[in-house]
Amino acid sequence: MSCEVKLGISARHIHVSQGDLEKLFGVGVVLHPFKDLGQPGQYACEERIDIVGPKGSLQGLRILGPVRKQTQIELAPADARKIGLNPPLRDSGDLAGTPGIDIVGPNGQVAISEGVIIASRHIHLDTATAAKLQLQDKALVKVRIKGKR
Repeated sequence: MSCEVKLGISARHIHVSQGDLEKLFGVGVVLHPFKDLGQPGQYACEERIDIVGPKGSLQGLRILGPVRKQTQIELAPADARKIGLNPPLRDSGDLAGTPGIDIVGPNGQVAISEGVIIASRHIHLDTATAAKLQLQDKALVKVRIKGKR
């Protein structure tokens, strides 16, 4: 069975806990949705942060909402090398034993002891499309992409 699905790439972003969000942006702050993502209830936020690693920094990482139980940062391999990190390839949320990093926001900063990963390839689908394709969570799929690359 085949189906056309719109794919998006997010090479770098952060998911924050409520506690870390308040340390970075101030007590009582709420996230401001900028753009809905393909996964229902998920969105890119107007809020951005910077991260500082052992060998450099990256500015303007977008926060994805809603808030999570634990803060995590997903980077592209080249970005991780640029700032001096070697995070493992992991599924989102599998953070045990991963590197930490310093996160800087407009109202403060947070040092997380773990939470930086290179995310395993994955596709977020809305439930209707997943049902149409008879897919369950964590299913392996083949994807054909048109184009030269």
